[in-house]
Amino acid sequence: MSGYRERLFKFVESQTVELSFSERIAPAKGLSYGGKITLLSGMQPAEEFSTLVHEIAHEMLHRGDRRTLTTKQVRETEAEAVAFVVCQSVGLQNGTSSQDYIQLWHGDANLLRETLEAVQQNCCRDPRGHCPRASGTRGSRINTPTTPPFGF
Repeated sequence: MSGYRERLFKFVESQTVELSFSERIAPAKGLSYGGKITLLSGMQPAEEFSTLVHEIAHEMLHRGDRRTLTTKQVRETEAEAVAFVVCQSVGLQNGTSSQDYIQLWHGDANLLRETLEAVQQNCCRDPRGHCPRASGTRGSRINTPTTPPFGF
């Protein structure tokens, strides 16, 4: 996990996002606010990784005009969908936590399908639609699934 953690930290830095840790944000695990991310201090590595992916997804998807064009429900569903996809791609199994979080925000399969394009664009970061594998080599093109991966 540490290799992926370090790569994620470098990616966050490359997006010119400031990262800090604090116990004062509890019970929240992470906060994203205009170029800054704060994570709860003392989380387990897997939880920290998943939370940071969720928060950087907010930074990438929900800055600028798009923030005002989406609801909190859409933004939380998209960010957690990105976290789910990225965690799965590095072999991190997060059980039902993504599904539970999306349902907490009243997200469902229809909302996931509607927002899948934004999620795919930010998981891939390659204009041709190819997703980099964890090793850095190019993978196959992502196809829009007919059933979302969250078990809905």
